[in-house]
Amino acid sequence: MIGIIIATHDHLAESLLKTAEAILGDQSCVETLNIEPGATGIQAKVEQVAEQVLKENDELIWLVDMFGGTPFRYASYCMMDDPRQALVTGVNLPMLLQALVNREITAKKLAQLLELEGKQTIRRI
Repeated sequence: MIGIIIATHDHLAESLLKTAEAILGDQSCVETLNIEPGATGIQAKVEQVAEQVLKENDELIWLVDMFGGTPFRYASYCMMDDPRQALVTGVNLPMLLQALVNREITAKKLAQLLELEGKQTIRRI
């Protein structure tokens, strides 16, 4: 199974997971990282959480809020040169729900599916 880490600014990660669990029920092997302004020692915490998730799972997918943001940078550094990890930016509720119900495929395939999901669920009406 693929472990999931949702990493966002402030408390968005926590809120996304709480909402997803209200829809799908409790989820295992999912961690949230809420990166608050002015926080210190974040890289060590990010690496510790990733190590723990990878101890319990074959692969890890990072869902971060925005490309180039602080959570993205921490996650990118953590996953460098580790083929067991994948990262997708622009996390939203439909993307998270897809991730939670499709954790039996590879992280690479899941990342591709989530990228498509993110693009398809944004609509201008």
